[in-house]
Amino acid sequence: MSQEPWTDEDEYSLAVRRPSSDWRYGAKDRVVLGGKGLAVGIAVAHLTFCIFWAFHSLGWALILFIYSLLPAWVVGAVVGSLVGLALRRVRNQWLHVAAFFTVGLLMCLPFGGLSATGPLLFSLSIALAAGVGRLAIWRLVVTNEQPSRENPLSHK
Repeated sequence: MSQEPWTDEDEYSLAVRRPSSDWRYGAKDRVVLGGKGLAVGIAVAHLTFCIFWAFHSLGWALILFIYSLLPAWVVGAVVGSLVGLALRRVRNQWLHVAAFFTVGLLMCLPFGGLSATGPLLFSLSIALAAGVGRLAIWRLVVTNEQPSRENPLSHK
């Protein structure tokens, strides 16, 4: 430390909180979806999708549970990882739930025409499942509550 306190930049620079040393992600990342959260989210989304169709027909629910098991896990892992990666800097988790719902709806809308029940019902069932799956892992995501560099006084 120098004898002249006004020349010591570390001590007298602007106070900016940085993420703790155990935060292994980027400094601006606020919400990170881990592997456990992704797996639980996919499982909840798949069950939600099947329960939704069980209200229409129990036979459909059983058929969809069996035949959609592999596609739900493969597509769910890829899309969930990409959407989670894109939303890392967004702190508000309600926006995450809305984004998962919207991506599920937009992604499945073209394929809904293949459904006998109509394009909107099939796409809405997948979108609802994606939203509920993301809502189910609300507490399983890793969050960084440190204030941003632009606004060091913000806490949430």
